[in-house]
Amino acid sequence: MANPLQPKCVKILEEEFNAYVINIIAASKAGNMDLVACIYGEFYGFEIKWKNDQPSELQKEKINLCIDAGGKAYFIRSTEQLRNIINNREKPIKYDFKMKFNL
Repeated sequence: MANPLQPKCVKILEEEFNAYVINIIAASKAGNMDLVACIYGEFYGFEIKWKNDQPSELQKEKINLCIDAGGKAYFIRSTEQLRNIINNREKPIKYDFKMKFNL
């Protein structure tokens, strides 16, 4: 089932925050965030989680890589959380993850 929260987040970002938003399609590279946006001249990445969906280890790693590169990245579970993060300019959180090694 498609995530019904994602289009709501796009609408909020575009209409309320005048953001430039790119909605990443399902065929993109594994672990990439669902939405990337330029807000107030800063790079934001959002992984949109619906209901009880849990982030994968790869998604946690990608969030951390974005933060390390100077961007902001978050897991989002509601439109209220999205607004709160942007309005309050909340700092992103880095995640512990289990690194996979490819031999």
